[in-house]
Amino acid sequence: METSANSASYPASGASVQLWRWLSSAAIFGCIVLNYWWNARPANGQSMGTVSAQYPMLLTPAGWAFSIWGVIFLALAVYAVWQLLPAQRRNPLPDAVARPLTVASVAAALWVVCFSYEAIGICTVLMLLTLSMLILAYGRARRLVLERASPRPSSWPLSLFMGWITVATAVNVTLGLRDLGWTAPLNLSVLLSVVLLAVVVALGLLLSSFFRDAVYPVVLAWGLLGIWYVRRFDVPELGWLALAGALLVAVGGITLAWRRHRA
Repeated sequence: METSANSASYPASGASVQLWRWLSSAAIFGCIVLNYWWNARPANGQSMGTVSAQYPMLLTPAGWAFSIWGVIFLALAVYAVWQLLPAQRRNPLPDAVARPLTVASVAAALWVVCFSYEAIGICTVLMLLTLSMLILAYGRARRLVLERASPRPSSWPLSLFMGWITVATAVNVTLGLRDLGWTAPLNLSVLLSVVLLAVVVALGLLLSSFFRDAVYPVVLAWGLLGIWYVRRFDVPELGWLALAGALLVAVGGITLAWRRHRA
């Protein structure tokens, strides 16, 4: 498979680069193991579900929506093994994303620990760090895929991971504001939630069009469906806006990605 000239701007093969591949794989598996272990046997007796129940937020999706972590972790695990195969030594994508993906995986793992101890401010910082690193890794991966320097499925794990972290960041922002003492009447809280939903939908449409990616908006739609399911009765205006956003980002994102792909 040919590699375009643009991919030369990314790290070339070498001992240090191979080390970063191994580090990113170790960070991915470490994050996966910690997530399952900490939920099963949290060191302080509080699982993520227990803590989350203590902080009901308007944008927290339904419990079933979090099952997508199984898909995300499976995709990341496959990627972590795939990038270390001898056949992928000349593939520039793993080298391009290894550093930011390592930082994102470590930050995501630390988030689990901090959240169980209710260190909400630190959690918000870690979530923003995770998202920023994933944006960097995702952008590099999609560019290489579009240059046909790497197979299309090689970027899907990052699309899945970043999609859910995008939704989670919106939740963490509202939680972080609450931790800082920001309180507002329900109507203002709903307005803030609507603004954050609009940002999520806009990101989904923008990135799916720019990077011709249909996976990322589908994950966003899944998260928005989870928000609709929870809020469809108690805060119907937010719930139905979330549903509308889910439909818009799914249909619009896939359509934009497909049109750009055929252009």
